[in-house]
Amino acid sequence: MVQVICTIAESIQSSGLSDTGLLGWLAVWGMYIVFAYMGLTMMMIPWFVHFYVYPTHDKWRRKTNPKYPQPVAVLQEIVLGVFLANPAITFAPSIHLALIANGSLRHHCDTPQTWAYRLYSVVLVVIVADFYSWAWHYAGHYVGQLWAIHRHHHHFANPTPFGTIADLPVDNVFRSMYMIVVNFVSFAIVGMSVDVDVLYLVTSITNGLYGMYFHSGHELDCLPYDHPFINTSYQHYVHHALSYKNKPYYTGFVFKIWDDLAGAHYHGLQVIPALEDEKKGNRTVERWEHEIKPNIPDYSVLLWPSFWLDNWRHAFEVFVGKVEGGNKKAAKAS
Repeated sequence: MVQVICTIAESIQSSGLSDTGLLGWLAVWGMYIVFAYMGLTMMMIPWFVHFYVYPTHDKWRRKTNPKYPQPVAVLQEIVLGVFLANPAITFAPSIHLALIANGSLRHHCDTPQTWAYRLYSVVLVVIVADFYSWAWHYAGHYVGQLWAIHRHHHHFANPTPFGTIADLPVDNVFRSMYMIVVNFVSFAIVGMSVDVDVLYLVTSITNGLYGMYFHSGHELDCLPYDHPFINTSYQHYVHHALSYKNKPYYTGFVFKIWDDLAGAHYHGLQVIPALEDEKKGNRTVERWEHEIKPNIPDYSVLLWPSFWLDNWRHAFEVFVGKVEGGNKKAAKAS
């Protein structure tokens, strides 16, 4: 079986980059950043276009918050979740790749190339990475210094897919250190690292694609909001809208078990699932045509340089804005 990450590491080594120290790592990091812009960001755009640029009554029926965010809020998400996020989330992985290339962590490529070991790697990565995501996120709401960093993500009470990794760089650096935590556990269990390709493929899916669904603001009929084991976009919208310091709701990513154990559930009525709102008669075609559709912002302004020039100062509001009582009233906010 071909190991993609290890093949790339061999190419870096044969090119001589791995022998140039800091400059070699900076080159690897730069390549990672370009890959993130081309891959991760290019996946966010179709999600945003589908749900926000071309909304329909059928899509809106499953939007947890019936209102749509203003373009300035999306601009802020793009600044934090695209421009600043990609260098941060690739920082630790680029070091990992550079260390494999220069031989320091070459043993990460010596794992058994069998389907059984890859299956073991999938299971371990899914469980450990999900627990780490939950633990880091949960701590971000309870530890004062970490909340001072994480609170900026809660500036986006009504997020879009561009808000998937709209965190401060230091937050994104730590949340992307899966390779350390997962391999630490794997070494404790079997004395070797997990399959390196599986590590990055699985975390890309669970934290990338699933994260975009989480931040889409739209619920899926195929994944009911009250699923007993899996967190859905509804739970994550509640987290964005109502969580604040010392009061985290649903800080988990994929599995609910961590929040179950921590008692981090929401039982109020301030935010209800779109499906339940529809049962109350609040998602009718009439409301869509007369109240919602006429007030949907024109997101095409995000393509205009003049809009960015006129509103660039708002990008800094996400860094200095006060987000303390959360967004207790954010369920109504756009």
